[in-house]
Amino acid sequence: QSGDGATTTATETATATEAEAEATETATETTESSYAAELSPVGTVTLDEPPTNVFTHFPWFPDMASALGQGDTVNNLWWDGTVAGLEYFTAGFDGFEIEWADAAGEYGFTKERLYELDSDLHLVDPAWVTTQDNWNRADTDEVADNIGPWFGNYYSNFNAAPPEEWADGYEYYDLWELFERVASLYGERERYEALQSVRDDQLTTVEDGLPPESERPTAAYLSISTDLSSIYLLRLNAPGYWNAHTRPLGAVDAFGDEEFTGPFQEVDVEALLEADPDVILALWTVTETFDFDGLKQNLRDDPVGRELAAVRNDRVYPQGPGGRGR
Repeated sequence: QSGDGATTTATETATATEAEAEATETATETTESSYAAELSPVGTVTLDEPPTNVFTHFPWFPDMASALGQGDTVNNLWWDGTVAGLEYFTAGFDGFEIEWADAAGEYGFTKERLYELDSDLHLVDPAWVTTQDNWNRADTDEVADNIGPWFGNYYSNFNAAPPEEWADGYEYYDLWELFERVASLYGERERYEALQSVRDDQLTTVEDGLPPESERPTAAYLSISTDLSSIYLLRLNAPGYWNAHTRPLGAVDAFGDEEFTGPFQEVDVEALLEADPDVILALWTVTETFDFDGLKQNLRDDPVGRELAAVRNDRVYPQGPGGRGR
């Protein structure tokens, strides 16, 4: 019996040891997987630990970092209007700080600049980078190998065609699919899921309050200068994360039948009057650098602009930059 007991004890010990080993292995895998994400066109990116020195360029990625409580990791971005835009939307938030406010720089960047910053992660699409001056595929590969990986998907903004050499297998994502993957690299899944829950509730509120389609207004989504000399039209309900904040509203695109040759289509005030939208959404106008009151006044003073229904009924509204945290 003592022999049998010894055998039983040895078996139980071995089983417990195996279980502990499996638990340790599972915990290790969970820890490692919390800093990994897959994204076209870069594939799977795996980090040993959450990034602490992160290069960004376009505004949606520094926004994501701040939303995840990781704004202090951002070392670069383009356009100080990104800062002003987020200040506008977070003005009522207690204790919120835009930690990358002083990191705004010029449009574009050089390989030498990336070596100087020595980032753990570059939240930029290398396919887009290769379209810029003095960049090619070999350069982006060099940065990934010698500095840190790329992680971005620029052409999901309008679901536009990527450069030919990147086109094979290029996939599109919505803004929150990108956000989810960035959260995984930071190890901030729990925070992402909490924010997603808030967003889902907001979308439900919007959808529940929508009038019947026959009663919805027509709207024009514009990039428009204060003096009206430059007016560009964007699709209101098109796929891509630039329209993530307008699609849920279900408004009727006043230019729905217009043929586009790209994401933007230049128009003039006369073309606006012909379409005569009930509502005008003016892109990039919430920052202090843009005189939105001046725009509205110039529309009222313009002999054609004043005839627009949106102007007559005071339904010209400011918009933040496209693709921002919607």
